[in-house]
Formats: sequence, structure tokens, C-alpha cells
Amino acid sequence: MQKIKKIKLKMKSELSRPELLNAFIGSRAPSYIAVQQGQSALSWAGFIFGLYWLLYRKMYAYFFLIALFGLFIGLILLIIGVQPQNLVWLGLLPHLILGLMGKRLYLDFAEEKVKAYQHDPKYSAKVFAEAGGTAVSLPLLWLFTQIVVVLMLSTPFLKY
Repeated sequence: MQKIKKIKLKMKSELSRPELLNAFIGSRAPSYIAVQQGQSALSWAGFIFGLYWLLYRKMYAYFFLIALFGLFIGLILLIIGVQPQNLVWLGLLPHLILGLMGKRLYLDFAEEKVKAYQHDPKYSAKVFAEAGGTAVSLPLLWLFTQIVVVLMLSTPFLKY
């Protein structure tokens, strides 16, 4: 009975783990997989773009976790009495963290997705590969939202 189950599973997921990982990550897969062989894990995109890079790489849970943590810490520091000018440095912390650990973080994220897909392939490998990769729309939406909020807060004479 178990042999039949394994054969069905193999037919559903015809790609091997490295092939699925390459398909999920996309065209930049060699630079992320090189982290496993001990090469540099420095992510310039994570360092420069910060939370936008998380949205670009479809790591939404990490994005919300870091954004909410930053908001919570910022509010606590404002309540304590830290000047808003000094809080600008707090905004650079996610950039530094994602720059130093970004590639490893994304590789672990992709490996978890591949492992879950191999355990229970609910859809084709092509759909799985499209679930990974990158997305430009959400970082642009987040940027637009931030611009609108800043404009609304900086123009108090307008009634919204």
C-alpha cells in the first residue's frame, strides 16, 4: 500500500528538490544557492530596499512581522520621549539586518516552500514555480500607500 502511495507522489512531483528550488527562486537562484556552499550571504538588494525587498520576494509574513515590530518599537520610543529625529536611525535597522542575512533568509523561506510542496503537491510544478519568484506590484503599492499617507499627514490644511 505504501509503495502505491510513493509512486503516486512521485508522479505528482516529477521534479527533484534542487530543480524545484531553482524554479521557485527564479533567475537569481545560483546566487542564493551559493550561500549553502559558504559564499557571502550579503544581499545588496535587501540592504538598499529593506522591506520593499521582502515584498518583492513574496515574503509577506516577514514583511508584516518586521513592519509591526518597527512600528511597536517606534511608538514605545516616542512614548518614552525619544525625539523623532533620532528615530530615523531605527528605520535603517531592517536594511542592515536584511543586507546581512537576506540571502540566507530567502533561501530558508524557499526551502520550506519546496519541502511543503514535496510533502503535499496540491498543484503542478509550473504553478509552484509561479508562486515563487518576484512580484513588483506589491512593493509599488506599498510605496504609493506610504506617499499618500505622508502627503495626508504633511498637509494639515486640507480636509480629508
